[in-house]
Amino acid sequence: MIQIMPISAFSNNYIWLIANQDNHHCVLVDPGDGEAAWQQTQAQGLTITAILLTHYHQDHMGGVAFLRQQHDKIIPVYGPEWQDTPLGKKAPTKLPIIDNFIQVEEGSVINIPTINLAFSIYDVPGHTLEHINYQCEINGLQHVFCGDSLFSAGCGRVFEGSMLQMLNSMKHYRSLPNDTWLYPAHEYTQNNLAFAYQVEPDNQNIQHAIKQVAKLRQQGIPSLPVQLESEKKINPFLRWDQPEVQQAVQIQQATPNNDALTVFSGLRIWKDES
Repeated sequence: MIQIMPISAFSNNYIWLIANQDNHHCVLVDPGDGEAAWQQTQAQGLTITAILLTHYHQDHMGGVAFLRQQHDKIIPVYGPEWQDTPLGKKAPTKLPIIDNFIQVEEGSVINIPTINLAFSIYDVPGHTLEHINYQCEINGLQHVFCGDSLFSAGCGRVFEGSMLQMLNSMKHYRSLPNDTWLYPAHEYTQNNLAFAYQVEPDNQNIQHAIKQVAKLRQQGIPSLPVQLESEKKINPFLRWDQPEVQQAVQIQQATPNNDALTVFSGLRIWKDES
C-alpha cells in the first residue's frame, strides 16, 4: 500500500514522503530540512531509498547531505540537469558534487522497485530554468509533485525563466486529467486565495475555498494535496482565458490585450506587487 504524506519544514515548506507501507521503504521529494525528514521516517520505521529534487533552491535540497550521512549505503538522488555543473551542463554553485547523483530530464522515467513506483519527468521551467516535476500513477490516478512551479491557487515566482516558460508550464498542468492529484511544496494556499479573490471577487468557488482552507488551517491540517479539477476553478494562473480574469488584468495593468501571455504576465506582476 502506497501512502503519501507531508512533512512540515521551516515556516511553510512541505517535504513529500511517499511510503510503501508493505515493506517500509520510502522516497522523499525536496527534503530541504534533513532533520525533520529523518525524524519522521524514523518515527514510522521507514527506510529512505531515493530522494527526488525538483530544483536547486536550498529549502528543497538543503537536507540531502544530512540524510545521506545517516545511511551506510549511498541514497540515490535524482534531479534536473543543473545548468553549469561540473557534471557537464552549465553553473557549479547550484549543487555540490555528490556520489550517485542522477540527472534526469523531460521524458526520463525513474523506476524505484523498493516502493514499486515509476516516476515520469516533465520540464516545468519558469521559477528556475531547470525546474522539473515528478508524475506517477497510483490506483489509476496521476500524482504530480510540483515543487515551486504550481501552488494551490497560485504559481511560483518567475526568478530565472521567462513568463512564457511559466505560462507553458501552466499549460502542461492544465492539460492533465482533472482527477490528477497535485503536491506543491509550500503551504501558500490562504495567501494565494486572497489574491485570487482580488482577481475574481464574484467567483463562488474561490469564496468557498477561502472558508474551507481557513477551517483546515485553524485545525493545523494541510490544505494540500489538491485535485486539478478544483484548481481550474480557483487558480487565476490556470484561468488566463476566462473573461473575468482578462477584464481584471486589463483594469489593473491598463493593457488592452487579452492574449494568453499578456494576461498571465499581468497576473504574475500583479501578484508580485500585492
